[in-house]
Amino acid sequence: MSYPTTPAYITYCKGAETRLREHPGLDFLFDHQEAFDKGNMKTEPYTVFHANDFTLTLSDGTALSPGEASWKGWLEEYAAFTEHLHEARYVCIYERDEGWEMMGVANVYANLHVPGEKTKTDSSGRQWDVVAPGAFLFTCVKDSTGPKGYKVKSMSLYGSKFPVIAEMVKRGMIKPDDLFK
Repeated sequence: MSYPTTPAYITYCKGAETRLREHPGLDFLFDHQEAFDKGNMKTEPYTVFHANDFTLTLSDGTALSPGEASWKGWLEEYAAFTEHLHEARYVCIYERDEGWEMMGVANVYANLHVPGEKTKTDSSGRQWDVVAPGAFLFTCVKDSTGPKGYKVKSMSLYGSKFPVIAEMVKRGMIKPDDLFK
């Protein structure tokens, strides 16, 4: 028996490689990633890159309320970091009626608020405090007011916070007992 299929673009990568920007959905999502990692996304209205009813699902399965609550929840996920970098490793993107859906795997490099030894190295050779592998599911919709005509409608996070938590405990940012409250 054959099953209906949807054409998809699937590739391994080392960050935002130029060749990946040929795909309009990936081009937008790499701009999104760069604006979050290095740009001004955190200081401008979330609706520049995200739909008004943007929803976030955390790695524990908690779906946050749409809009501002989801935006603030995403920022809280990164509050322990002074800076971070999402280095894409794998993407699978396919067209949906309203835009694109992309499942991506990335190494998330970060520096913590409490200084310590930098032992993790990204593909450019830069040293970081921590690295945590993660996966992200994005649903992007066509929206003429968004960068390149798209906005992120929803995002789901998948991954373990253990590498970050372990380093935070090591640096005295949190106590082991805090993990069980």
